[in-house]
Amino acid sequence: MTDLNKINEKSETIQKFTIERLRQNCRQLFNVSISTFCGATYGMTGKYTIEEMKTHIEKWKKKGVK
Repeated sequence: MTDLNKINEKSETIQKFTIERLRQNCRQLFNVSISTFCGATYGMTGKYTIEEMKTHIEKWKKKGVK
């Protein structure tokens, strides 16, 4: 099996979820409240993996208040 095939297989097994679906389980997945999740994802659309969203929330939490 070539490296490209391995990458394709791996990308196919990673699930992406809508913002709404991730919001429903934000406490269990990201250890944040719904209000924190809503603030971090305000204006976002599309589908994301759990890891992508976890990274985004952590960056958002470190941003600080303006």
